[in-house]
Amino acid sequence: MSTTQSGLWTLTYGEVGATLKSLQDNGITQEHLARLRGDATYAKRVAEFMLRGGIDGSIHHKLARAILGQNFFGVEEWATLYGANFTKKQLREVAAFPWGEDVLNGPCPFNKGKLVKDTHFAFLGVEKLNSSPLTVMKWHELHPATGQPKFYFNENPWHQGQPHTDAATMELWWYLLLKEIVPNSMSKAPEDQVAMLPAEYEVPTTIAEVSKDLLVFRKTGERPNYSRWAACKERTVKTDRAHAGDVSCVGGFNEYGLNVNSWNGIADDDVGLVASRKFPS
Repeated sequence: MSTTQSGLWTLTYGEVGATLKSLQDNGITQEHLARLRGDATYAKRVAEFMLRGGIDGSIHHKLARAILGQNFFGVEEWATLYGANFTKKQLREVAAFPWGEDVLNGPCPFNKGKLVKDTHFAFLGVEKLNSSPLTVMKWHELHPATGQPKFYFNENPWHQGQPHTDAATMELWWYLLLKEIVPNSMSKAPEDQVAMLPAEYEVPTTIAEVSKDLLVFRKTGERPNYSRWAACKERTVKTDRAHAGDVSCVGGFNEYGLNVNSWNGIADDDVGLVASRKFPS
């Protein structure tokens, strides 16, 4: 245990009381402290904010909408297109957009001469859609084969039984993903693809990439990665339809449907890497 961590336990009752009073004077309630104790992700964000001296580059989501234009999918779109309902508490929690104007109006690290706001798509991730977990399979229900967008494996999908399609969900928070695969990331092994990412990026989950593709289509009519596949974070588990250890990938998003597939990791001209901006730290 570090000196800083152990030092917290040496605080006197008076110091603890003064700290709590300061928090209370600035609007912090017992509900906030309970969430701090019970929600590891929330606690991490609060700690990171404190460690960087209270400097927060976030902006209000309405400003992010104005900057990103069509490349933004927020509360209003969820409500209009999917009938989503949000509590007042949830709306307060997502009011701040975690990336500032400097990032959105800054140069895209993947596409020379272009800006992040032109090459990325921002959307509000939701864990549940009106009490139902929003998984890849839930997206199948929301977009059946009778309409557009739809899935290539709408009927009897091979990935049934895979945790990353049947159980994995997103957090109720903002996501900022590259719309198309990272340029020149094809014909490489998975580890070499990941090595191409700048420090402020990571490989997103399958549910995040699927959601991005569908929401881009709903908002703009575009089909990201029309003829390419984007490698995602997860690896397959062994089932009667799938091998263990293959890379989950999403793409081939043409008129026949969005293709959630798997890749054996051997360098392929059609498989690149997708990229997601990390939460600011």
